Amino acid sequence: MAENEITRLLFAHQDLKYKEFSEKLVPDTHYEMIGVRVPEIRKIVKNTLSYDEIYGFLNAEHFYYEEYMAHGLFIALKIRNVDETYSLLDRFLPYIDNWAICDTVAISLKKPTKDKDAFFENALRWIKSDKVYTVRFGIVCLLAHFTDKSYTDKLTEIILGVKTDEYYINMALAWLISVMLVKDYEGSVGIIERKILPKFVQNKAIDKARESFRIGKEQKEYLKLFKI
Repeated sequence: MAENEITRLLFAHQDLKYKEFSEKLVPDTHYEMIGVRVPEIRKIVKNTLSYDEIYGFLNAEHFYYEEYMAHGLFIALKIRNVDETYSLLDRFLPYIDNWAICDTVAISLKKPTKDKDAFFENALRWIKSDKVYTVRFGIVCLLAHFTDKSYTDKLTEIILGVKTDEYYINMALAWLISVMLVKDYEGSVGIIERKILPKFVQNKAIDKARESFRIGKEQKEYLKLFKI
């Protein structure tokens, strides 16, 4: 397969109306869009079986938003060596400049069953980055893979340690808190009751939790009391 075959396949699935929609949905990217739906990108990634093709693409220069999306999904879906996955992510994360690639790739990663502590520690390392979307990537990894009760106290400590005015980081923190409330309401509600979060994060977390069908009506009304 030629070096540019992945890009050729992306253009073969171009939808110009979807491109126009995506440009409005993802205003934070500086990359030019082709206009390919994420399920189609996933199919291209999953149907690429040769590791020569995969690594050829991972080492190629990218120009389009969908190329970067495919790059991240190749790492998440096709690389089986865990240490190599983290190494490739470290090289890739600085190139993420938007919420959509960040969240899609983070959610697509599989939590290892044997070394989940290493995954957790890498997420913490990414959260300490000075790059907005690397921080968000770490937070979304936590909310996608580490919101069972055994992590509630650790997540609370992590959340309180993040101090920033960055919109996309604070939105991710609010999202994380809302998922914690769904998964472990009793263990997580204290962070809301104490009113120690920044106003934006506090109120957004409450709003997102109250939008969930998995939180009861009484709990939703109670959460509303803590808006600031």
